[in-house]
Amino acid sequence: MRQSDRERRMLARTQLLMVVVSLIPLGVLFYISWQYVFRQLMTQGQDLAVYGISTTLGLTALVVILGYILVRRDTVRTITAIQEGEQRLDQLYEATGHLAALRDPAALHPALLEVACDVTSAERAGLWLRDRDEMRLVRARGMSEDRGREIPLPLGQGLVGMAAARATTLREEELTDTDRSWDDRVVTRTHSSLVVPLELRGDVVAVLDLRNKVGGKLFDPVDQQMAEGLARQATLFLQNASFHEAEATFEEAVAQLVHAVTDRYLAWPGHVDNVAAIADKLAAKLDLAEDKRRALRLAALVHDIGLLDASKVDIGPPGGPVDHPVKGAERLERMALWADAAPIVRTHHEQMDGHGPLGLRGFAIPMTARILALAEYIDSVTNPGSPWGGKSLQDVVDEISSDKDKRFDPTVVIAFVEDFMKATDSSEDVKAPEEREFKPGDDPWA
Repeated sequence: MRQSDRERRMLARTQLLMVVVSLIPLGVLFYISWQYVFRQLMTQGQDLAVYGISTTLGLTALVVILGYILVRRDTVRTITAIQEGEQRLDQLYEATGHLAALRDPAALHPALLEVACDVTSAERAGLWLRDRDEMRLVRARGMSEDRGREIPLPLGQGLVGMAAARATTLREEELTDTDRSWDDRVVTRTHSSLVVPLELRGDVVAVLDLRNKVGGKLFDPVDQQMAEGLARQATLFLQNASFHEAEATFEEAVAQLVHAVTDRYLAWPGHVDNVAAIADKLAAKLDLAEDKRRALRLAALVHDIGLLDASKVDIGPPGGPVDHPVKGAERLERMALWADAAPIVRTHHEQMDGHGPLGLRGFAIPMTARILALAEYIDSVTNPGSPWGGKSLQDVVDEISSDKDKRFDPTVVIAFVEDFMKATDSSEDVKAPEEREFKPGDDPWA
């Protein structure tokens, strides 16, 4: 963001105009003095007074000109400083944006060192992680990473250890014997330093170690602010990664619990796995967006949760009591973990011709629910453990392919039939659907 030639010319013209405007009153004053003061004084022989007044006016004009020269210089310096500051802020914005865009925790370490060196002009950098009472180098830039990893630093020793122990940024601190010894062992030299701790939930978990600013300069307060900003962004990334990991672990544990309860008490063994497998393959074949596929997977796990509120499951239409989808959705809506699955569960027994429990038809039914509807129907009528079992996959294909069957979305039906035909035609070892022995827990798509 350097100052352009046009901007410089505009600034020069503005300041020249200010000088001219300021000198005009002095010129008018000098003219009036000459006409009405100087002549009378000279006729009275007071030449020294004339010279004194003239000198005063001349010095005043000179001071005005000099003042504006100094103002111009300071203005240019201020504009340059502002532009440099904006440039540094742009760098920080881009750097933090780069870190925020990361999804893989393993990519954080090299990315952090790269952007930190860019925004502070550091020649080398290291990222140290805390391991109990030691700091260990895990990533380096501008020096031997392998050699550095062999030499941990005790907490409280060296600039890195002190920054971790004090939870304070150290800028241009005097090197200790530990630092000089470490430099000797990894064959490096330090002439300037900036060491920033990374805190997670009140504890220092890592240290960003920046050394040797380009050009032999020292790290300044702006460099420190930039590095601390990056450290905060990295810490936020670590917090998010930790949260997502914990969330995934919790979600998996709850899913396993729901799966076990459904399989044992609400449905027949293998029903949840079969429905989830069919639904996910259909979603993949239909190029469903990843967020919708995730919601569909959750819905497949809990689609029968509403049966908890059913006094008994009568042998009626495949799938159970007609009100269990709504009851299940109402349960899920009260739980943030499963809220995305609630609309799918609520409508997964709706039919394209409008004959479902809620009377929805066509595109009023979410695509994810249409996929789940067919997936559950397939397992309900083909699984030997189901109260409605007894059909072969070929029977189901013939049934849902009929022009008279208006229950399911034709797009979803075609996707299933195409994949079924491909599976039966692509291998000589694959038995015809009516000849297959289907066991609970098997994938009905295989």
